[in-house]
Amino acid sequence: MIETPARVTRVEGATAWVRTESPSSCGACGGKGCGNSLYARLLHPREPEYPVTNLISARPGQAVIVGVQDGAVLRAVWRGYLLPLVLLLLGAVLGAGWGDAGAVLGGLVGLALSVPLVRQRAGWTQPEILRLGEVGCASR
Repeated sequence: MIETPARVTRVEGATAWVRTESPSSCGACGGKGCGNSLYARLLHPREPEYPVTNLISARPGQAVIVGVQDGAVLRAVWRGYLLPLVLLLLGAVLGAGWGDAGAVLGGLVGLALSVPLVRQRAGWTQPEILRLGEVGCASR
């Protein structure tokens, strides 16, 4: 199980919306001076919220530990990045028999075919709140 500390921002039924509060990567500057933190602040000035299953009835403002099953990240990478790339290349190779225009069109068709497969939610593991915790503390 992959775990990370977070803070509950709001609750809607059995779903809690959390904002992760990860510690800085090296701890030397507390995330204030290196290039990594600069890019993070530019791309995400405000941390995004994520929906998670609220198994312990956590309330807004509480620090929690959120977990996702082992292998869920790898499956998401496969479905979100590798599957579209494989179908794009396969379409381009199959379309190459009709010249450059066929390769481009075949690649686009392959990419378009990947969209419903990427959006399909079957078999996805929903992150869940495992327990109350302290934000900023690393767990296991």
